[in-house]
Amino acid sequence: MTSLAVDPTTRSTKGRVLLSVVIIAENEEDRIRECIESVFAACRGVAAYEVILVDSASTDRTVERASEYPITILRIPEEHAISCGAGRYVGDQVASGELVCHVDGDMTLTETWLPRAIEYLDEHADAAAVEGCLDQSTQTEIREVNKVGGVMLYDARALAEVGGFDPYLLGYEDVDVGFQLKSAGYRLVRLPEVSAQHHDEGGTIVEPIRRWRQGYAVAPGQAIRKRAGSPSVLRLLIGRQRYKLGLLAWLLAGIAAAPSRLRRRGWLLLSVAAFAAVAARLGVADAVNFVAAKAIGLLGIAVGLGRPTRDPETYPVASVEVVAPGETFHGEP
Repeated sequence: MTSLAVDPTTRSTKGRVLLSVVIIAENEEDRIRECIESVFAACRGVAAYEVILVDSASTDRTVERASEYPITILRIPEEHAISCGAGRYVGDQVASGELVCHVDGDMTLTETWLPRAIEYLDEHADAAAVEGCLDQSTQTEIREVNKVGGVMLYDARALAEVGGFDPYLLGYEDVDVGFQLKSAGYRLVRLPEVSAQHHDEGGTIVEPIRRWRQGYAVAPGQAIRKRAGSPSVLRLLIGRQRYKLGLLAWLLAGIAAAPSRLRRRGWLLLSVAAFAAVAARLGVADAVNFVAAKAIGLLGIAVGLGRPTRDPETYPVASVEVVAPGETFHGEP
């Protein structure tokens, strides 16, 4: 193992090692050991790699527990810990791998997906990013996609070519980058292997409210505003909002029908029938969650359109604390 010099204010030269693994975390003391150990297990066959953990002002023992491992640990202070995109941006700033893998601190990598993803990018020069399936997979073949998420492996130079992650987006940073890569002519793929187990507590009836509080619902509107001058990316972003836009069209139809008693009743009956159809497929609780998520998401787009992002180059990387410089690791041949 070789000790690293870490300077968040200077973007590292890519290619010093084959792989950089960037873990982003916030208050993950219960899971961070499992996450880090799964990264080491998945990298067992990688010739040379580094592991970088970016902590977003955790108030628990995440950093303390991560410090048990000889990895690079960076800490973003509370006043600048804006989003997941900020953590990814800071991690990529110091990552020196030809490839960079992004992992969330509440995920546990499998040992099979990462070697396969590295092999795929090595064999396909036109591909810039690879994802897998989270938790479980019914997929049997490799699929081309418009964006990658969950655990993501990128060609670092292609990622830098499109500007990388935006630290000022409140969410949606992976979608934004994926659409940029796709519009730049790169291929993005999903492998059928399970990439990780995601210990996520979402999916409950309060999930849309949680996403609003954390700013995720606002991010699509921010991204749309940011990419207004890029028609190909804008088209993909708007296309991804089809359910929310469909809800908007339905609400506008309801407003238009309001003056007429007959039309108003017809609109209400069709609304009930549509919800019943969704409930029959998802269950009542999930149907309520689905409609609430789209309604909150629609409001979020409107709010996000009024919140421009700043130039990523202005992000205050000088304030990022280097808690520990890590090592370069060499896997088994």
